[in-house]
Amino acid sequence: MFQKTFFTIALVFFAGIFPTAIFAAPVRVDPTEIESSVSARAYVVIDRTTGTVLTLKQENLVWPIASLTKLMTADLVLQNQVSPKKLQPILKEDDVGGAKLYIKHGDKFSVDDLFYAMLSGSANNAANALARTCTPTREDFVKQMNARAKILGLNHTTYADPSGMELANTSTVMDVAKLANIIFIHPQIQRYTTTPNRNIRVANTGAMKKITSTNWMLFKPAYDDVWVTGGKTGYLEESGWNLAVTLRPSARETKKELLIVLFGADSRAHSFEVAKELSDWAWNVYEWK
Repeated sequence: MFQKTFFTIALVFFAGIFPTAIFAAPVRVDPTEIESSVSARAYVVIDRTTGTVLTLKQENLVWPIASLTKLMTADLVLQNQVSPKKLQPILKEDDVGGAKLYIKHGDKFSVDDLFYAMLSGSANNAANALARTCTPTREDFVKQMNARAKILGLNHTTYADPSGMELANTSTVMDVAKLANIIFIHPQIQRYTTTPNRNIRVANTGAMKKITSTNWMLFKPAYDDVWVTGGKTGYLEESGWNLAVTLRPSARETKKELLIVLFGADSRAHSFEVAKELSDWAWNVYEWK
């Protein structure tokens, strides 16, 4: 059981990011705890309307965030106001391994379609291609990523590449929660991250590529009783399975929206099971007024 002083600190921590002045914080009505049963390395569950931290574990653990890095890449492309209609080539040097679009050197996609490939399909070459819409070199883009992190107060976050393939992309669940809350506000990001399947077009050939979301909570029957409003997965062998996701009990329950960030789940399936377990617990033991 956490002390009241912790929650006061948590609300101050997220001041200016969550609209704390508009809504009353949820009230704990059931003492049932969940912390001892959740096996992810670190996690935080936040009431998105007020910024109240409902539960957490290892909030100061600095961890490789893998493809959660792509949230910052998306944020910077939006900040640079790159046109979604702009055609951008994917180059051979954009391929850094891991998930990718299987294309020929120089194949072009709209920025809009590259966003689907990066955020829904987690394609690393799409992330690197998007980075080049903002800066001429990857190194320059990484400098912008770290500068933006400082502006947003992500004090325990370091970026090393736009895709998340480098182990040096590190953060804490609290910092990722700050960024996720900001980026998931954008309607276009909500669209990219809540689309289960999408066909994107190779502009120079007319060929179509099917993108399937890496977020199983969008289409697996086990998650039919949650409404996903945003999300991003991340995996490296060294990090395990990471997840940032915003959830409601249904499309109509706008006040009961949770932001969950977790690191180091044992498997892809386990990351979603943990998020579901944490969300069910929060909705059962807290009351929203």
